[in-house]
Formats: sequence, C-alpha cells, structure tokens
Amino acid sequence: MPILKTYHRPTSVDEALSLLARSGVSSAVIAGGTYANAHLDESIDEVIDLQAVGLDELTVAGNRLSLGAMVRLHTLVDDGRVPPLLRELAHREGPNTFRHQATVGGIVVGAEAESELLAGLLVHETEVTVQSAAGAKSLPLADFLADVPAALQGGLVTAVSVAMTGLGASARVARTPADRPIVAAVARLDAAGQPHLALCGVATTPILVTPDPDQLPPPLPPPADFRGSSDYRRQMAVTLSRRVLGELS
Repeated sequence: MPILKTYHRPTSVDEALSLLARSGVSSAVIAGGTYANAHLDESIDEVIDLQAVGLDELTVAGNRLSLGAMVRLHTLVDDGRVPPLLRELAHREGPNTFRHQATVGGIVVGAEAESELLAGLLVHETEVTVQSAAGAKSLPLADFLADVPAALQGGLVTAVSVAMTGLGASARVARTPADRPIVAAVARLDAAGQPHLALCGVATTPILVTPDPDQLPPPLPPPADFRGSSDYRRQMAVTLSRRVLGELS
C-alpha cells in the first residue's frame, strides 16, 4: 500500500458516506483490507476504514439470511445458520489468518474472477444492498458484478441477503488442493427444483450460466494465463458443470 496522507475510521455508515461525498478528494474504502492492501491505486491518498461502523450481524428472515458487509469469512465458516455450500466455499477463500480479516463486503466489491465464494453467492440468489446519500437500493449480485463502480456510485455495500434453502455442489481444478482454482463450477438446486449454476475462472468475474448441458460453455472465450489456455478452461468449465449438475440430479 502506498504512503497515505490521511486515514479515516468513521463510527457510522452516515459518517463514512459523508467522507466519500467530499469533492476533490481521492479516497478508497477498506473493510478487512485484504484486497486494498494488494490492489490500492497509487492515485489514492486517503482511506476510509469501515472496521468501526458495525455491519457485522447475521439475521434470518423467512428463508433468507442477511449478512452485514463487515461479517468476517471465519464467521461464515463457523455459523451453522449459513448454508453448507457457502460455509465450504468461504473456507476455500484463503488460510485461517485471511478468513479472520476478510469480509463479505470486501469479497463482493473485490469481484475477483477466481472467487469460489462469489460463485456460491451467485447460485444462492444473493441480493446486494448499497447505501448512498440518496438512500438504499438492492440489486442481484450478478447485476452488481457486471459493473461494480456503476452499482456503487459513491455508496457502500452494507449487506447481502442469500437464499438459505436448497442443495449445493461444487467442483474445481487447481494446481494444488490449497491453490486458487483455475476453473470452478458451483451449483445449487433450489426448493422448487430449479438448478442454478455459476462458473469462476472463465470471465473477469464469476458468472451465472444456463444450467443446460447443451449450453454449458461460457458465452465468451475464457481468458488464458500460464495455468491454462482458453480452450482448456472452456473444456474444464463444461466437465465441471456436468459433474456438479449430476450430483444434484
């Protein structure tokens, strides 16, 4: 992280929004800091640390679980109210020290392409709540990930809401069991018997795809890197998708 001019630690969401609303100030929001510490742009000279604003509660209403944006990943792993698939995928996000620091909001805003937890949130029909000076709005996670800056528009992610019901499955390919996935598929069969399927490692963020065996390849050629070509990633996406859908059938 570059040397900063100013560090802010607001004690409320309203105070954080007021800091964000200042004109002529280049600032960034940090939650657990796991993403910002590695990716903070050199043009940023102020940070707004959300550790003291609260937003760390889990609440259940009907068949939905609301997670405050500052809920740590280790809480997802340890809390029995969290759907088993999301508990498993939160555990895969990183080692114990990372999970005790990283937050749900940070994972959502970070929008990392290889996040299996984000793929799990997609299939659990997650809604993202964004608070701004104009008020609060909720939108599907898939829409939020499609354009994170536009979805935020000077606001903050304050919570996410996930469906609690259904059965889940996941599969992945990686260089080692502890490594980030090259490609992963995550599926959920909801209470009505409708399958939901998401892939990571095939686009700039995890994406929802049609859970149809004849339409499984991602709509665009997956990005290639030293771990796998575009063709390899496409083939793995098809194979892993069929595997997880088969587990739920």
